[in-house]
Amino acid sequence: MVSTEYRGAAIEESYSKSMSKLAKTASNCSALGTFAPMWDVFRVSADKLALCHMELMRKMNDLIRDITKYGEEQLKTHRKTKEEMGATVEAVQALQAQAGHLHKSKEGHQAKCVELERLKKEGAPHKELEKAELKSKKAAESFALCIEKYNRVGAEFEQKLSESAQVRLPVSP
Repeated sequence: MVSTEYRGAAIEESYSKSMSKLAKTASNCSALGTFAPMWDVFRVSADKLALCHMELMRKMNDLIRDITKYGEEQLKTHRKTKEEMGATVEAVQALQAQAGHLHKSKEGHQAKCVELERLKKEGAPHKELEKAELKSKKAAESFALCIEKYNRVGAEFEQKLSESAQVRLPVSP
């Protein structure tokens, strides 16, 4: 986009120079004759038009410079924000991953408990019941560990989110 504005400024500059040359040519014409007053009007108009285009070119170049500077500042701000918020993003991802593990562990624990209850109702042999109870206890322990880890990750997430909320980012002009 900026290169288009540079081209526009270059065109304005070229046009301004052409108008200045035209005004000089008009001023070299004879001051005698019936066209003399018209040549003066044309020369003055061409000079004014050339000045207008020169001023437009200057303003466009100033705007282009400001836009370029703003773009560079925005890029720096985005990079800085990305660096500062990286830990928060990681905490969010860790919480999401742990929530998935917790859900799977809960489903596994519920499945083992349902299996144990089914075996009890069917009157399964003692050895099978013990085996199912052991699996149910292991699933409960695994579920409890997942809950603890989820709570730890959740606390870390809250801390990182709180820290991120406290950070004041620079405001662009």
